[in-house]
Amino acid sequence: MSITHATPPPGGTPPDPGGTPRIHVVWLDWDTEYLPWAEGKLRHVSPSWTTERVRLPPPWAPGAHWALIGPTGEGKSTHAVGLLRLRKWVLALDPKGEDDTLQASGWQRITSLPPPRRMQKDVQEGKPMRLLVGGQARTDQEDIALQKLMRDGITYCRHSGGWTLYVDEFELLSSQRMFKLGPNIERMLITARRDKTSVVTSFQAAAWVSKHATRQATYATMWPTRDRNMVKAVAEAMGRDWRSVAAAIDLLPPFHTLTIPKQIRAPMLITSAPKITGSRQTEPGPSSQ
Repeated sequence: MSITHATPPPGGTPPDPGGTPRIHVVWLDWDTEYLPWAEGKLRHVSPSWTTERVRLPPPWAPGAHWALIGPTGEGKSTHAVGLLRLRKWVLALDPKGEDDTLQASGWQRITSLPPPRRMQKDVQEGKPMRLLVGGQARTDQEDIALQKLMRDGITYCRHSGGWTLYVDEFELLSSQRMFKLGPNIERMLITARRDKTSVVTSFQAAAWVSKHATRQATYATMWPTRDRNMVKAVAEAMGRDWRSVAAAIDLLPPFHTLTIPKQIRAPMLITSAPKITGSRQTEPGPSSQ
């Protein structure tokens, strides 16, 4: 699948020298192409439908942020878990309280910070550590404790450096009516790069959260939507012509996503994250999304 332009659309970027059509979209297999690309192990692909060798966007570097945008139940957590397995030290915030998909990741759950001493020692020795931060939220008292735990998780990542922080349901955490942690996360998005800390945010609509979530992101991944205002908002934040983004979104097959890199001359990427079962991921299907 590809969308190309020999001449730029209104407001778009200029074509490549010599008038060569620029490939705007490529499809990548999740396991053999998309994850190796994100990890920096795959730099080019040669799609079967063209003789052109396509250069992929730069890989996901430490300190680079990622925004995941799509409706609840469409697979944002599934996509995130796959990406986060590429990182050595991960702290995933679970503000919903025992999210099923995050639970299926197999990561160790903690309900207080800093982590236990043995875990801190493992990190100091360079061992991988992926932690799920959160507990039950069935009573008012548990809600208050969970709110404090989310704040502690953000603070711990900011002070420690080197972690990848996953903020599940960013709207819930940032809302002034709920967790009221928007400023804390915005500070991370703006300042964390210098400490090689990446922030991955997950939310339903760009209009419902701070613009920093997309403006500070190096990559934004979108699920199928007919909401043109959302497409325009994300495209603007990523420096893209919204018409190209909308055209790609409209062509997405079921259970697929569009990843938009900040580099405007790099192609956008279509893929499909498989279902999580325990500590592994399997082929996609309706139940996985």
